[in-house]
Amino acid sequence: MIRLSPLSRTVSVLGILFLLIGSGCSRLDLRPKGEAPSCPHETPVPNTDVNPYGANFFLEQEVEEWKQRKTLLMAREAGLRWARQQFLWAEIEPQHKGEFVWEKYDHLVDLYEEYGFQIIARLDWPPHWSRRDNSLPNAPPDDLRDYADFVYAFVDHYRGRINYIEIWNEPNIWPEWGNRPVDPEGYVEMLRMAYLRAKEANPDICVQSAPLAITFGQEHPTPGKWISMNELQFLEEMYKAGAGEYFDILSSNAFGMGSPPEETPREDLLNFSRVLLLREIMERYGDCNKAIWFSEYGWNAAPADFPPERLVWQRVSEEEQAAYTVRGIEFARAHWPWAGVFNIWYFRQVGNIPAERADYYFRMVDVDFTPRLLYEAVREVTTKQSPSTW
Repeated sequence: MIRLSPLSRTVSVLGILFLLIGSGCSRLDLRPKGEAPSCPHETPVPNTDVNPYGANFFLEQEVEEWKQRKTLLMAREAGLRWARQQFLWAEIEPQHKGEFVWEKYDHLVDLYEEYGFQIIARLDWPPHWSRRDNSLPNAPPDDLRDYADFVYAFVDHYRGRINYIEIWNEPNIWPEWGNRPVDPEGYVEMLRMAYLRAKEANPDICVQSAPLAITFGQEHPTPGKWISMNELQFLEEMYKAGAGEYFDILSSNAFGMGSPPEETPREDLLNFSRVLLLREIMERYGDCNKAIWFSEYGWNAAPADFPPERLVWQRVSEEEQAAYTVRGIEFARAHWPWAGVFNIWYFRQVGNIPAERADYYFRMVDVDFTPRLLYEAVREVTTKQSPSTW
């Protein structure tokens, strides 16, 4: 999810050699110390030879199973094969450390498998027992070891069924990092601890960094601190703190705002191709052989008469939304050899986002399951592609 505040203009929601075994995410780091070498672009990047079509789903909020099933059936018929699904730590380990309640999410995993989806599990939203200050439900726990232990339990419980996990969500903005300045070094410590515990549970698990909200930043009252930090600066600080050792795929948010997907990137512009600036940082630190997967991707198609002050993501027409979404994926696959899965934001909400909010107009399918032009455009392009190409 992304947000744009008038003060901060913060948009939220969104040479290294590998030894590849198993799922393609276990690795031996052979990076030389010192200055990063240039990137060998002719080398195939792992985790890019995949079906690129995915979406964000909210099945954990859906009460009736027939709606869960209809959602997945329609998504499957549209050619989607990836599901980015939030797994709320607060619901899985709700009362006490070490006491797990898996039934709800086991059922969701069963459904995703039945309909042929691979899951990208977003792991965040701590339980109350893990924090003294519970004023923000998505703030990190007081002791990062509690989160790392949860990641271990999750990976172990779903070993062989869920092969991709995201470690947190948008740590470069308030409120995802709590009532305090954002902290790239602090997030790297979370990432490090979670990565090591995840690999302990399953060496083949694919660990993805948290997607960063695209933002120009908002300064904190404390000098040198940030309420929300420009994601380019945040990623740079992550690499300086050693983050490159502790993820297999970089997650990115990519929203087109009011521009076509081919628009060139600039540091003072929020658009789809801004991800190229993240890629430059990766390559500058020698992280050439990792893919970028898109956690939240898309254009907003709010009505033409929508109040301008509510156009957080700017707007395009429904026709442009449909065309830009499929064109952006095709453009990236043709020109960006490191691009992997694109999780469209979002497939269908469950009725808790009113039409007065701009994020209502990202959907592929209405709450009543009426397909939008975006749905039809994705289905049209995927039906023309051979599954053997993935």
